Amino acid sequence: MPLESEFFASNIVLFGALGIIIALILRLEIKRATSGFKAISPTEAVQLINREDAILLDVREDNEIAQGSIRNAVHLSLSVLKQRVEELRKHSEQPIITYCRTGNRSAEACAILLQNDFDKVMSLKGGIEGWKVANLPVTKK
Repeated sequence: MPLESEFFASNIVLFGALGIIIALILRLEIKRATSGFKAISPTEAVQLINREDAILLDVREDNEIAQGSIRNAVHLSLSVLKQRVEELRKHSEQPIITYCRTGNRSAEACAILLQNDFDKVMSLKGGIEGWKVANLPVTKK
């Protein structure tokens, strides 16, 4: 028993760091689970588009669109989404799949939509980069 306590005492900083990392991971997972929206794969997104006429909402900035976008996506950058969210009201009964470049801003867009009483809100896992990795088509304007 003394060896275990000596090991713990000599590595207290490492155990403390491990505890902090575990707490942060748990916090992130709890936040994700209770956020009210789901992150879906590109394949799931295609199924929703085909079966339920889902709307794709591109929340990237204007200068990012030149790199390509998903066909028929509605473009409202995250920076203007709060002010222009009512433009999406006509789609409130349809699933709305938000996407950005890698998936971070789209989660923020989902939160904005949920705050404005949109119920069927999802985020595209990996954003447009994940879409490209799945070999799905991208249009360039």
